[in-house]
Amino acid sequence: MTLPAPLTRFARNEDGTILVFWGVALVVVMGLLALTFDIGSKAATQTELQSFADNVALAAAGELDGRPDALTRATRAAQELITDSQTFGSGSQTLSGSQDVTLTFFSALADDGGTVDVVATRPENAYYVRATAQPKSIGLGFGAAFAALRGDAPDNRAVSASATANFELEACDAAPIQVCLPTIDFRAEANIGNTLDLKAAAGVGLAAPGVYALTKPLTDRLDGLSVCAGLLGKFLNACLVAANDARSGCYGGSEFEIAANLNLGDTDAALNARLGQFSGITAGLAGNANFSPAPNVLQGLVSVAGLCLPNNILPTPENIGLPTDDCLAAGTCVVLGNGSWAQGRIAYVNKHYRGVDPYPAARTRYEFYQAEIANQNVTPLPVVGGILGGVVGSVAPRLCSPQPSTDTTRRVMVVAGIDCSGAASAGAGTPPVRQFFEVFQLGPSKNGLLSVEIVACLGGTCGQGETETVVRDIVRLVR
Repeated sequence: MTLPAPLTRFARNEDGTILVFWGVALVVVMGLLALTFDIGSKAATQTELQSFADNVALAAAGELDGRPDALTRATRAAQELITDSQTFGSGSQTLSGSQDVTLTFFSALADDGGTVDVVATRPENAYYVRATAQPKSIGLGFGAAFAALRGDAPDNRAVSASATANFELEACDAAPIQVCLPTIDFRAEANIGNTLDLKAAAGVGLAAPGVYALTKPLTDRLDGLSVCAGLLGKFLNACLVAANDARSGCYGGSEFEIAANLNLGDTDAALNARLGQFSGITAGLAGNANFSPAPNVLQGLVSVAGLCLPNNILPTPENIGLPTDDCLAAGTCVVLGNGSWAQGRIAYVNKHYRGVDPYPAARTRYEFYQAEIANQNVTPLPVVGGILGGVVGSVAPRLCSPQPSTDTTRRVMVVAGIDCSGAASAGAGTPPVRQFFEVFQLGPSKNGLLSVEIVACLGGTCGQGETETVVRDIVRLVR
């Protein structure tokens, strides 16, 4: 059958064929545009929620300083300081810390060496905070169109975000010494003038309150301390502790790995170099100006003739060190004293000042010591009788030292207070430093036993203390 001529011409005519392809392509292009919009709106919402969670976590972590109200302040900071917005998600476009985020506080994370995240039970051991943004539903236009074609419900997706941050302290130019805090709620500012009885760690872990250890030095952070340049291992560690200016750079957080290569004798020698007692690993440092000892009565007293009368030539020890708190001496308190040293003061004054307290206004041992230093150049008054012509004591005795110094801070050390109450202790999984504070070395360290007086807290509103050590607050995202 032959088609009529008009139909034949129409069948053979190719004009407008491209419109068919354009029609198909338009459907595909519109679908891709819809899909791109769906993906973009989801990604944009994810980014907005993540930024919101990051900022909330950082604001809350900045308050985790271990104080009793830390969690309250952290929650308030998250609720009141941070607001944000989201564009495509369901609900309000404004993101509020009081409505759109949930906070969870942790004392340890699985990343620290444990197997699970450990929820903090007290504000003192809350080191981390996780901010989880409430999920937002995203309506997917392309997905909804296909769902409608299938007769299904609209295809919506939920988007959320979370961030974890922590609070750390970092100290600069301080000999790296770490101490297990006596109690989980210990605050240095509330214990100025109290003494601590410390014991050197016997291994690589801080197992109990009052245990202290020298920290493995960070050789890339010596900060130009040329006197210790080139030293390694225990020699570098001892140098940093014994040197006048322990410029060890800045360190903090969880960077406190115990230096296991120092035995008790090495630890004693490093600390006692500050008192002019050089032995063992520090024997070769005597006479070096970079390790000049502090002025102290442990070397003896200066006679009216200008001679130093060391205590080792007397029949009985003439010079006793500044005492610890009476309760520690009596064994009625453990590790941390209460600041009362009346009986010890009497014994000290009787030994050195003929029973007359020359500095009654001095409340702490450090204040008493400073008064002694201020008067070390006063000509002593001879005491009639006694060994060596009776000039072994005076009303205001001068203090002698191998290299006389007026540096009253030479016996002051900065220590990092570590929370050892949980499963994580120094070494792997070390929790962040809870606080840095200064202590005054009362006397020599013997067999790893060291008595100190708390001088100042550092960081925050505490200032830089006696040593002017800079302590910085570090808040960072960890997840």
